[in-house]
Formats: sequence, C-alpha cells, structure tokens
Amino acid sequence: MEFRAGEFVAIDRRGRQLAWHVPASALYGLDPLSLRLLQRVQEQGTVPAERLSTEIASETGATGEAVRAAAMDLLALGLLLTSGGAGSGGHRLVDLAPRRKGISALVVHVAHTCNLACHYCYADEGRYGGRDSLMTEETARRYVDFLFDSDPEAPRLRLTFFGGEPLLNFKVVRLAADLARERAAREGRKVLFAMTTNGTLVTDEVADYLAEIDCAVTVSIDGSRETNDALRPFHGGQGSYDRVVARIGPLLERCRTVARVTLTRRDLDAVSIVEHLLGVGFREVGITPVDAGDPRFDLSPRDYDTLLEGLAVLSDRYRDHALEGRRYGFANVETLLKAFHQGHNKDYACGAAVAMVAGSPDGKLSLCHRFVGKPEFQVGTLSGGLERREELLDRVHLANRTDCGSCWARYVCSGGCHYANHLHGGDVRQTHVAHCDYLRAWYRKGLEVYADIALDNPAFIARFIDPDYLCAVQ
Repeated sequence: MEFRAGEFVAIDRRGRQLAWHVPASALYGLDPLSLRLLQRVQEQGTVPAERLSTEIASETGATGEAVRAAAMDLLALGLLLTSGGAGSGGHRLVDLAPRRKGISALVVHVAHTCNLACHYCYADEGRYGGRDSLMTEETARRYVDFLFDSDPEAPRLRLTFFGGEPLLNFKVVRLAADLARERAAREGRKVLFAMTTNGTLVTDEVADYLAEIDCAVTVSIDGSRETNDALRPFHGGQGSYDRVVARIGPLLERCRTVARVTLTRRDLDAVSIVEHLLGVGFREVGITPVDAGDPRFDLSPRDYDTLLEGLAVLSDRYRDHALEGRRYGFANVETLLKAFHQGHNKDYACGAAVAMVAGSPDGKLSLCHRFVGKPEFQVGTLSGGLERREELLDRVHLANRTDCGSCWARYVCSGGCHYANHLHGGDVRQTHVAHCDYLRAWYRKGLEVYADIALDNPAFIARFIDPDYLCAVQ
C-alpha cells in the first residue's frame, strides 16, 4: 500500500499545528507525529506504507505500531489517501439543493422605489429597470401563501422585506407579517422576519411593530457623515446621514439592528468605518465591497489589499475580545466563524434558488434580490411556480464555475457571488478573479482567527457562534 497526501491547508498558530481539510471543510489539530507523517508524504508525493513507517519511527523514536496507528487516523480523516483511493477524499455537502422541495426563505420587494439616490445602486434607485411601483396587498397575500405552500414540511421559514425602500410601503409589510404569523401559529411552524432599510423613514410606530414581530433589521449606511452623504444622498442632493442617525434610535433600542456598509473607493478605511458605526450604537457592522460596474466605485486589486489590511485589524480585535469572553461587533469575521464551525461545505455560493428566491411587486420570482428585473435570471412566477429553478441551479453549480477546481477555498466560497460574477465577467459561471484573490486571503485570515478562538476559548464558540448559518441578504 502507498500513501499520498490528501488536500489540506497547513496552519501554524504560535507553534500549534492544524490542518484544514479542503474536501470536508474541517479543521484538525495535529500532534508532532501526525505532522511529521504528513510532511514526509507531501515531500515525496507517494510513499510506500512500510517505508514511511520505518523512516518516521527511526526519525522520531516512535514505535512502528504508533506510526501505523497515526497513519490510519490520518487516512480515516482524509488527510492521507492511498494510491488505490482509500480514505475520505471526497467532500460531503450540507446544502445540496433539495430539488424535491420548495424554498423556505423569501425576499419580498414590497417597494420598487426609493427616497434615496445612491450613486452606486445596482437597483436603479430601487426601480430595477422598471417604473416606480409598490406591492399590492393582494400580491403580498399571494407571496405569503407561496412561502408556506412551497415546502409544507419546513418547520421554520424566513420572510425578508426589501426594496427599494420597504418602509415606503409599511402598510403591506404589516399585512404580510401579520398573515405569516397567523398562518405559522395555525400550522405549528415558525417564521423569522428581516428587513433591509435605509433608516430615514423609521418612526416609533415602525420600531414598535418590528420589535413586536422580532424582526432583524439591517440599516444601509456607509460610515461617517462625509462618506455616507457623498454616496447616499436624497434625490434633491442633500445628505442622508443626519436623518438616518436621528431616526434609528428606536430601532437600536428595541430591535436586533445591524449596519451594512457598501465599501467603495471613496473610503477604504474599514477600521474607522466600523468603529464609527459601533459608536453610533449598532450592535454589529458588516462590510461588503461594492459591485457597481463603475470604476469610480469598484475596487481595484490594490484597493482590495487595503481592505484586507483593515479587515485583518478588525478580525484581530474580534479575536482579542473573544479570548476575554466578549463579543466585538464585526459581522464579517463572525459570519466566517459560523461557516467554519459548521463545516459549511457547499456546491452553491449562497441560498439563491436552493432555499431562497426573491419576489417582485409584479409577481415574478428571481434567483436572488440582486437579479430582480433581469429576465435571464427569473426562476418563475407566483402563478407558475419555480419553473426554471433546476435550470438555474445547474448553471450556478460549483462544477460549472471557471477557475475553482484547484482552489483550497472552493467548498467555502463555491465560486463567489452570482451577481458579481455576472456583472464583472458577463456570466455567473465566470469567476471575478480580483474578488477571488481577496476572498482567498480573507478566508485564510478567518481560519486563523477561528483556530485561535477554538483553541484558547472554546466556550466563546459554544456561546456565540450559532451553527444556524445563513447568508444575509445584502
């Protein structure tokens, strides 16, 4: 029998050796004997089992029996493979598209209009390539029924209110949420609510109701007054920062409220942005690089390097807080920690069409909220169901992505955002290379932070890193 190395990434954390097993998305600690075995096989490519046992025993002083036992353990984990194929080399999936089932998460665009005129907006200032429109009460009823009927066995459903600006149609938000709660109570199921808003229209009434339904609220805001006002003005040109900060107080007091930053070339100082918004009172802040298809805003490779430097500082702050048992409100690293802890091993980059679709005011269902208004990515309709679901799932499957086959992060990333690939490469299957390089470096940093916390304060992982991982709507 001959051994060869499985696919893994070696990680050294202050002299403690670990290995990230790529096919299984699992992180293993290595004792010195196991590490030497792996190193020898990596050095030589393929090694006969008996020769490996003899050499390692001679070098380390371990018995041949101990070496063989260590090799069998590594074989069982897939870190070693045999030339004949034995070992756990194949990857396991946690979210293979349940094609026999419907969806369990729905993003409803209750308003295709917005009171802001954000310069980088992918949604055409909330119109998605059409005219200003609001979802009717009847359409909202049909969407609630669609969500509940799509997978009658799903114990938990998610309903996200989106736009445009959803608070321009708060009446329909209330109606849909009330209907969903009533039906969930009748059927013994649970429905979770979320909303993405620009925050300018929040009132006490809005905050009270969102708190009543336990709605998770994401407020889009891009940092300081100067940065935010330059990017996110009202239609008349005046800045929105002061209005947002003045209005969101009730949300911060009563709801699970986080800030979502679209990072552009205008301001690459991620550390200052996060610290500023935590100071405003948000419980956590998440940063997403813009995808505008516009060089005034989109990041260059050098800009991504600058962003990574800032994310590393913030990640270290998160780790340092975690080692003291405290939580630091940097959402990006926490999302990664949840994925790593769960062993998020996937053939699809996100829940689009796997468990989630987006619904527009005219009853059309799209791959995700970013593809609304693009017929090519229409999954179906309220009246016809998910007619093109399997076709689009096949199209965005990891196996059909370019440049992913040899990437160590492929089962965590799964080819990146469908929308970003389509925007920058003209095809959802064409990976956005600059973004890929950024993601690989970012995932590596996240792995190191996860390893540090898991080794030095596992109680924090057990307390705060909920295994129920779901990509947030952005």
